[in-house]
Amino acid sequence: MMGRLVPALASVLVAAAALAGCSSDSPDTVPPPESPAVGWVEKVCQSVDATSAKTTQFPAFDPTDPAKTKEGLLTLFGTLSEGLTQVGDTITGAGAPPVANGSAVVDKALANIDGAKTSLDSVIKKVEAAPTNDPAAFQAALTELGASTDVFEKYSEGPMKDLRENPEINDAFGKAPTCRKVAGM
Repeated sequence: MMGRLVPALASVLVAAAALAGCSSDSPDTVPPPESPAVGWVEKVCQSVDATSAKTTQFPAFDPTDPAKTKEGLLTLFGTLSEGLTQVGDTITGAGAPPVANGSAVVDKALANIDGAKTSLDSVIKKVEAAPTNDPAAFQAALTELGASTDVFEKYSEGPMKDLRENPEINDAFGKAPTCRKVAGM
């Protein structure tokens, strides 16, 4: 019954994990940075960790119960939308990274977050409008949703990819303990 939606949801979860970006056992402590850029990246990674637990939880879906499936989708997409807002707020709150062209890379990351959030909020509206009293119509709505979630496949690496396009931020990412731990470095 979930048709094309299952692969789309999988890509949404990959994007959610990417949006979480970094995780840490102790997100409230920032070790002394090797450089201001390392300190900036570490701050972003630790702050984003607060959203990771919420955005990577996959609600249960019952393909035989459209109302429960709809509820699960609304929960998932609502949480992801909130996570995108929190990630954007974290990056904005961190300010421009202390690297050459830091503002430009942050602007790009924030624009992509905004685009993903706008697309996700559109998906939420479509889910809200999906009729649960007609299984065939509900399935058709879910099939249409699959195409709407393709934006997450394009944004599967999240803002960290955008930020790491800057060589100094990329280097700092490899030196920031929280980010290194998550990336398996």
